[in-house]
Amino acid sequence: MSSVQVIAVEATLLLSSMAFSCWILGKMHRIAMQVYAGVADGVRLSRQTRFLMFTQVWGGFIFALMAANGLLALALLGIAKETTSPEAARTGYLFASMLALLVPYLLVLAAFMSISMTKIIRRGWRAQPA
Repeated sequence: MSSVQVIAVEATLLLSSMAFSCWILGKMHRIAMQVYAGVADGVRLSRQTRFLMFTQVWGGFIFALMAANGLLALALLGIAKETTSPEAARTGYLFASMLALLVPYLLVLAAFMSISMTKIIRRGWRAQPA
């Protein structure tokens, strides 16, 4: 493959990862707002339901996002190692580092959201003091 084709494959992987991340983050935001408000589709949610929605759905989404970005970073790293073109290799390393740095950010986000959302759920409906 030529260096242009390798860079095109790398760019396609990066852009598809970014599109997938945006789609998952939109779903995560919707779940987080339902948990925060205590209402989903006009139905009031109990504390237990909110906790389960947060841990099972939101938590599953964030860990799926971390896994997908981590695996794509490894794939880009593998492509960059095997290419003979220095430009394609640098591009692969750049794209891999962009995706790899997203994983610790998402881990920190998960930790902060877990702390804040459990406090909100404990306080009661719509985060008002009980």
